[in-house]
Amino acid sequence: MAKNLHPLLFLLLLPVLFSCGTPGRLSQRSMADSVWTFSQTHPDGFTVDIRTMNEPAEGISVAYAATQSSHGRQALDAVVSHATAHDGFVGGWLDPSDSLYYFDSVRIFPEDSLEAAVNFGKANFQKAIFKLSTGEEIVLEEDVEFVSPTNLIIMYDPEIGKGPLLEAVKSYGAEILYEYSIIPGIAIKVPGDILHAISFFADVKGVTAVERDHIYQLPAPVKPRLEVR
Repeated sequence: MAKNLHPLLFLLLLPVLFSCGTPGRLSQRSMADSVWTFSQTHPDGFTVDIRTMNEPAEGISVAYAATQSSHGRQALDAVVSHATAHDGFVGGWLDPSDSLYYFDSVRIFPEDSLEAAVNFGKANFQKAIFKLSTGEEIVLEEDVEFVSPTNLIIMYDPEIGKGPLLEAVKSYGAEILYEYSIIPGIAIKVPGDILHAISFFADVKGVTAVERDHIYQLPAPVKPRLEVR
């Protein structure tokens, strides 16, 4: 016990002292709680800085593909974790079709950088981006590429090798779909929460990148052309 510190005062300060020992985890959980509380009074949607809980007055909000389809309080922890590691912003909206609140880690572009925002949105398979100063939804061209809800592409350092990664796949209960021969990477199918799996495999020794796999769909069947001779 610190010298001359009254026992009662020490007990009162104990939660604070404990929280200082694990700042990352507790602060992210606290931010997730704050975002969840904020969302309950903003059913029409929002974009918020998770460090200050302030809504930016302008900019173009574009969501990351990594947090796509995240809904509910449980998924919000992973969304906030992603936002903490990237740009520090979270967006959310209540979907009236299923009454679920969806959350995304987002990047804010200056409003005079529309082209960059559009390109980032397309690269992250977004259907729309949002101009915050006016609330305008900017619909992007329809994509024929969608993010898989279960599959991940994982790259590893060839000097370390794939041994630690294969052990992690086994311990996680995931299924190896493909092992690439040209590049140091594998494709896997994971059970349960895809965002939890991304966080888990990103921490595996030797792993250099974890991305969600993409599904390509033809917009229409290709019909053979008949030639008249």
